[in-house]
Amino acid sequence: MYTILGATGNIGSRVTEALLAKGEKVRVIARSADKLQRFAAQGAEIFAGDANDTAFLTQAFTGSKAVLVMVSTGYTVPDVSAEQNALGESITAAIKASGVTYVVNISSVGGHTEEKTGVVAGLARQEKRLNALEGVNVLHLRPSYFFENLLGNIGMIKGMGINGSAIQGDVAYPLVATKDIAVVATKKLLALDFTGKSVLPILGAKDYSMNEITKALGAAIGKPELNYVAFPYDQAKVGMVQAGLSESLADAYIAMSEGINLGVFNHETRTAESTTPTTVEEFAATTFAHVYNAG
Repeated sequence: MYTILGATGNIGSRVTEALLAKGEKVRVIARSADKLQRFAAQGAEIFAGDANDTAFLTQAFTGSKAVLVMVSTGYTVPDVSAEQNALGESITAAIKASGVTYVVNISSVGGHTEEKTGVVAGLARQEKRLNALEGVNVLHLRPSYFFENLLGNIGMIKGMGINGSAIQGDVAYPLVATKDIAVVATKKLLALDFTGKSVLPILGAKDYSMNEITKALGAAIGKPELNYVAFPYDQAKVGMVQAGLSESLADAYIAMSEGINLGVFNHETRTAESTTPTTVEEFAATTFAHVYNAG
C-alpha cells in the first residue's frame, strides 16, 4: 500500500494515477472527499480529512509500504511559517506513530537552508524534522521552480501586455514541469532504492532567465514582442496582495525572489539524474498556450 498526501495536487494526482496504472494499492489523502472520488473509481482507498489532525494522519499512514508527503500552504494564511510548522510537525509525528519506514518528501531547491529562501524555509525545517526520525528511510526530492507557476502571470500579460515579477530578468535558475517531478517520485516509490536520509534535486532541462522564459511564452501565444519587467520588491508585494495573497505569503514569495536573484537556488549540482526532459518551449507551446487561449 502506497499512501499519497496531497493527492489532488499537480504532483500527487499524477503519482497516484501512475501507481494505480501499475496495479499498486494506493491510499489517497486530501481535505475533500468529493475531489478524491475519481481515484476511488480507479480502485484507490480514500481518506478525507485534515492533515493537521495527527491521529487522522496516523491512521491513514498505518500499513503503508511507503508514503509521499509534502508541506503546502494556502494563499490566504495569515502566518505562513506557523502553518508550515504545524503541518510539518503533524506529518512527522504521524510517520513515527504509524511505523512507516519509507518516505518520499517533496521539498524544493533551497531546502538546504532557511536563509533568504522565503516560503522554502518551511520546507528546509521539514527536512530537518524528517531527518531526525530514527529507523525511517527518507528521500527528499528537491524540485526547482515550477513551470506551472508561470500560469499566474496570464492575467498580467493580458491586462498589461507585459510579463513581470520581482526576479531579475537576466538571472538564470532551474525550472521544472510538475509532470516530470511526478515521474521521478513514482519511480522512487516503486523502487524504494534509497536508505537513510538522502537528497535528489530535480532541475528541469536547463537553467532559464525570465527574459528567455518570456520570449518562449510570447512566441507560444502569438506575442513575440512580449517584454519582461523586473518589479521592485515593494511593488511586487503590492501586486500579490491585490491578487488575493495574504501579506505573510506575499512576503515569503518576495524573500524567495530575492534568494533567486542572489543565486541561493542554484546550490544543487546538475547531473543526468537531476535533469528532466520538459523544456520551457514545450511547456509554453502546450500547457501555457492552452490555458492562455482558454481564458
